[in-house]
Amino acid sequence: MKRTLALLLSAALLLSGLAGCGGGTQGNVQGNVQGNVSEDGSSGKTIVIGGQSDLVTLDPGNMYEPYGNMISYAAYDMLYRVQSGTMGTPEPSVATDYTVDETGTVYTFHLRDDVVFASGNPLTAHDVVWSVKRVMNMKESNAYTNVRIVENVEATDDYTVVFTLTEPDASFLIKLTSNAYCILDSEVVKEHGGSDSGGDEAKAWLDTTSAGSGPYVIESWTPKEQLVLQKNPNYWGESSNIDTIIFREMTSVDAQITALKNGEVDIILGLNSETAKQLEGVEGITVTNGPTAMLTFLVMSRDESLSPEMANPLVQQAVRYALDYEGYLTLGGDGCTVPLNFVQQGFSGALTRDLATEGQDLERARELMAEAGYPDGFTVTLTCANNNSEGLEWTTIAQKVAEDLAEINITVNIETLETTLVYERMREGSMPFYVMFWTPDYYDINNQIDAFLPGVGDDGTAYGNRTMWERTEENEALWTLGNQIKTDTDETERAALSEELQRLFDQDNPFAFLLQHPKTFAYNSNTLEEVTYNDLCKIELCELVAK
Repeated sequence: MKRTLALLLSAALLLSGLAGCGGGTQGNVQGNVQGNVSEDGSSGKTIVIGGQSDLVTLDPGNMYEPYGNMISYAAYDMLYRVQSGTMGTPEPSVATDYTVDETGTVYTFHLRDDVVFASGNPLTAHDVVWSVKRVMNMKESNAYTNVRIVENVEATDDYTVVFTLTEPDASFLIKLTSNAYCILDSEVVKEHGGSDSGGDEAKAWLDTTSAGSGPYVIESWTPKEQLVLQKNPNYWGESSNIDTIIFREMTSVDAQITALKNGEVDIILGLNSETAKQLEGVEGITVTNGPTAMLTFLVMSRDESLSPEMANPLVQQAVRYALDYEGYLTLGGDGCTVPLNFVQQGFSGALTRDLATEGQDLERARELMAEAGYPDGFTVTLTCANNNSEGLEWTTIAQKVAEDLAEINITVNIETLETTLVYERMREGSMPFYVMFWTPDYYDINNQIDAFLPGVGDDGTAYGNRTMWERTEENEALWTLGNQIKTDTDETERAALSEELQRLFDQDNPFAFLLQHPKTFAYNSNTLEEVTYNDLCKIELCELVAK
C-alpha cells in the first residue's frame, strides 16, 4: 500500500511538472507593476494572482462555482457579507440594520443612502428587489436554490427592503452573503436584456463586464486564460491602492511556484502541504493556511440508464466500504480530514469518519456486491476533470479509486475531461460515476441540506437532480430531520439533529465523501501587506493592500 501511494504521489508530481513545461505564465506579466497612472494622477499598482479557477460565468445570478464569489465580492455588494477571516460570520455591507418579526418569516432591512454603482447610479431598495426577483425567476440557475426560501421581496421606500419567507430560516442572514443576493444596477442591466419577471437575457453581457457597486469592475475575461479587474472610480467605500488585479489561469502548481519565485505573480492558490515545502525559506515569500469547507467526493448516479450496476444502492454502499480512506488522507496531506458524509467540520454537529470502525472493510464490500448480484464485478467509467482540490489532482484521486475498487472486482476506466465539460455533464446528470468537489454558497448546514438530500425536479436539490436520487417514503425521514434543522434557532438542538441526520444519511446515499481540505497559499510579502483568506470568497480582493 505504501509503495502504491508513493507511486501515485510521484505520478502526480510528474504530471504537474510536465504541465509546467508547456504552460507557464503567458505574456510574462510582472507582479506589482509600477507606472499605471490613476485618474488622480498617482501611480497605481497591479497585482497578479496565479491559480486554477473553475469559473463558468461572471453573472452573479448564475454563479455556482467555488471561485465565483472571489469575483462577485470584488465587483458587487450584498446586504450582508462574510466578515473578513471568518468561515461565514455575516456583517452588514449595504444594510445598516435589520429586524425580524415574531413569526421569524418577515425581515426588514434598512440600507445606507450613500452607495452608488460604478455607473454613478444610486443604489436603492428598488435595485435590491429587482436583483433578488431576477434570480427568483431564473429557476434554471444554480443560484436559484438560495432564493427559493423567499416568498416575496418589496421596497417600502427607497432605502427599506422587506423580505417575506416561505417559512422560518435559521440561516437567512448567512444566506444573504452568497452571490445569489448580489445587488445589480437594475437600470443598466435592463438595457442589456435583464428581467426580474422571467426571460432574462443579460448573462452573456454580464460575462463580459459587471454592473455592481463593489471596489472593482470587471474589465475583461478570457475563459481559461485570465480575468482583469480595474478599480471602480465611483466606489463609495475606502479606495484601494491597487488599480488592477489580474487572475491568471495556471493549471500547473509547479508553474505557479516558479512564477511566484520569479516575481511574475504576487499570490498563488494551488498549493497543498506537500507542494508548499518548495517555498520554505524563500526570502520575501509567505506561506499561510486556513480552514475551508471544501469537500472532495465521489458521485454515483441512481439513473439506471447510465449504469444499472453503479445505480444499485447496494453497490454504492459497497464502494464506500471498499475505499481506503487512510490512503486518501495521505494523498491530501496535512490538515485533511475524512467527513462521515455531507456536513463539514465547522457546521452544526459535523461528524468525521472513525477509520478504526468505519474505515475500509473489503469483506463487507464483497458481501454487498454479491447481494447486489455482482460477485464477479463489472466495468464502469469514472469521469474526472483536469482539476484539483486544494492542490490534489483529481486524476490522482481517480487512480486511487480504481485501485481500491479493483479489490471488489469493479474495473474502473478513467475518463479525463476539461473542467467546464465535466460541470456541464454534471448538471445534465449524464455521468454514472465521477469525482467532484464542493464548497458551500453560504456557511450554514442548511446549504448542505438543500444540496445533498434527495429530491428531483424544480423543488429538488442540486445533487438530488444530478444523481436522480428521488425523494420517497423510504427516505422521507431525512427531510423530517433536515426541515427541523433548517428552522431551529437553538444551536445545541441543531447539532444533535445534525448528528442524527448524518447517521441516517450514511445508511443510504449516492456518494462517497473522501476528504475535507485545508487551504494553503503563498504570496509575495515584498509587494503585499498580510493577505487574508476567506473560504467563501477565497482571497478577499477588496482587502488587498500593496506595499
